[in-house]
Amino acid sequence: MNSLKDLIFRYCVLFGKRFSYREKIAFLRVISKELIQLGYYVDAKIAKLQLAKKKYENYYNAYIGDLDSADVIVCTYYDTGVNYFNLIKIFAFEQRFNKRRYFGGLIPVFMLLAIAISLNLFIFLPNIKASGIYSISGALAAIVTLSAFYIILKFKNGISNKKNFVCNTSSILVMLNTINKMNKYQKKRVAFVLYDGGCSNQYGLKMIEHYSDKLKKKKFIFLDSLGNSESLLFFKPKSFEFAAEHINFLDGKLETTLKKYLMITAGALNEYNQVQINNAHSRGDNILADSIIEKHSKSLHSLLTLLITPEKSKNLTDKVILDK
Repeated sequence: MNSLKDLIFRYCVLFGKRFSYREKIAFLRVISKELIQLGYYVDAKIAKLQLAKKKYENYYNAYIGDLDSADVIVCTYYDTGVNYFNLIKIFAFEQRFNKRRYFGGLIPVFMLLAIAISLNLFIFLPNIKASGIYSISGALAAIVTLSAFYIILKFKNGISNKKNFVCNTSSILVMLNTINKMNKYQKKRVAFVLYDGGCSNQYGLKMIEHYSDKLKKKKFIFLDSLGNSESLLFFKPKSFEFAAEHINFLDGKLETTLKKYLMITAGALNEYNQVQINNAHSRGDNILADSIIEKHSKSLHSLLTLLITPEKSKNLTDKVILDK
């Protein structure tokens, strides 16, 4: 596998924008080659979500390894969202549709539309009345109006964010670096999923739930924005009875039918028991240290070793200290 600096450049810069279906497919093709070199088979699945009577939206999940035979499945979303220009706070493992955030992403579109309308009403139309439609003002009015319609159609879902170093490319890099540390036995017992829709409707998570009936008995680990801080936070639902030495699990849950899962992110809790992702979905998300990726990869590898170790040997692996 390439060095961490090379991976950061590849997946944060070259393939850092994964908003359109073409960008998602290009990313999955490149990372599939990376994973095959690491000894994993990659199976990509497509699902269609019906938005209207004759309108569908495609979602793509990448299933890495044999999910049916694995003991643990590590998941993270790979799609990238709308640029909110750091005007709206983003929190780890947020799943509900947020109207304020949705309209916040459309603010630049509304502003450009308002400028186009103002130019037509207050500058071009008065000149058109004086000199006629076949004039410079008439031509400019046509250009501005057509440009406004083009912008609305092209950016009707918001302006895509090009900088996604921490949210959530950092989790993808931790996943790759962790795989690089695993031996053959561990690769047989651990599978991975890169799922779509993590920045919007979580449709990729629903695809995981319907992948196979066998998955209901598996243990899952969900990752989100691990490059947000050097300090890891571990969450799990109260219904999942799992404990590990040196790890303080906080209460947390996802909107999922899966029962046995852990959630890992990085940062600090606020007064509402949330973890804010700094600069998420903005141009400010453009810094990621390879030392943080390496540190969190060791922690994830240690946790996976603990989860897949046979019971008779767990007294040895329980002594593994996870970096927090």
